[in-house]
Amino acid sequence: MPHYRSIQALRFVAALLVMAFHLADGTFIVGAVGIDIFFVISGFIMGTIGVGETPSTFLAKRIIRVVPLYWAVTLFLGAVSVLGVFSRITVDPPSLAKSLLFVPYFEAGGGLWPIVPVGWTLNVEMLFYAIFAAGLVLGAPIRFAAATLALLALAGAVFQPADAILLQWTTPLLLEFAAGLALATWVRPSGAGRGMAMLGIGVIGLAGLASLGIYDQQYRLLTWGLPACLIVCGALAIERAGRWPSGLRVLEIGGDASYSLYLLHGLVISLMTKILGTTLTAKAATAIIAIALALASYRLFERPVGAFLTRFVRPRRLAVGNGSTAVTTKR
Repeated sequence: MPHYRSIQALRFVAALLVMAFHLADGTFIVGAVGIDIFFVISGFIMGTIGVGETPSTFLAKRIIRVVPLYWAVTLFLGAVSVLGVFSRITVDPPSLAKSLLFVPYFEAGGGLWPIVPVGWTLNVEMLFYAIFAAGLVLGAPIRFAAATLALLALAGAVFQPADAILLQWTTPLLLEFAAGLALATWVRPSGAGRGMAMLGIGVIGLAGLASLGIYDQQYRLLTWGLPACLIVCGALAIERAGRWPSGLRVLEIGGDASYSLYLLHGLVISLMTKILGTTLTAKAATAIIAIALALASYRLFERPVGAFLTRFVRPRRLAVGNGSTAVTTKR
């Protein structure tokens, strides 16, 4: 299996950005670009690793990776919300079922998010996985997924649906998965200088847009999606040239716990705000606690549960041609 140190580091950076966005109560608006980076990375990983798996193995591995921790956090939040700990979270049987099954819905306040608010991205992610698995069945996962994602995004732009499911499943952010697929196959720049240039343009672009207050969701693909794609592409180019800095090892270690950090930081912020307050020092302490909890969650929950469940998955892979067409199946 290929291992990309740059991608591992960027996963942690993306989770930190999202946490910073929530710690700042939304005032650090550019922190939300972490989600766009996650989507581009997801497309790249599926186009690099998932492309060689059988449909059943692909889906099993994705479910094992995503579901256990998400269900645990959802059930925990549901339980404590019933006790009145989190008054802003509404939990009833329909919302619980939809949250657990990754079905988009409008919650009581009108937001398009499940019991674990950041789980809305997992609803979109699961759609991508389903589309990619269908492409594996057809023998052309990357081409099929890219075309389907583009058509869904186009349909959303043309018809502008109001239904929760159709609205979320036709979001233009689907094109960020397609961009990641392109980085895994058709767009593969290399070179430290070229990579630094793309990385720098992406970061400077984000900083400039943030300073100007430009973050309109209507143009998110341009204001955040394009810089996110440049950042991922630039990091990959640097690593392909063999120039990825060894000093960023701490970010790569944090990448292991990025999923736990992404799901748990909101819970930590809510609890620590009640205990420590909202001073700058309190927020710094909250961030440290969230990272520590995420590392513990990865070591004590994610990794052992994933290893246990993976024992029931028969490792089957496809020999592929040009990263898209299945030829033979190996056990």
